[in-house]
Amino acid sequence: MDRAQWVQTVDRLLLRDWRLSVADAGIGEDQLACAWRNEEDPAAFVACFAEKYDLIRFEP
Repeated sequence: MDRAQWVQTVDRLLLRDWRLSVADAGIGEDQLACAWRNEEDPAAFVACFAEKYDLIRFEP
């Protein structure tokens, strides 16, 4: 998956589960690029971010 697709997947997962975009969450380009270069799974990246910042999952 290329970098743009990876970031879009992270954004989609954040929006789905926490109603936050990458921009809303304040995730910087450097952090995204590093995770992508390290071949981190988008779902694992989002889960780690959510745990680190104690996000509350969106429940409709």
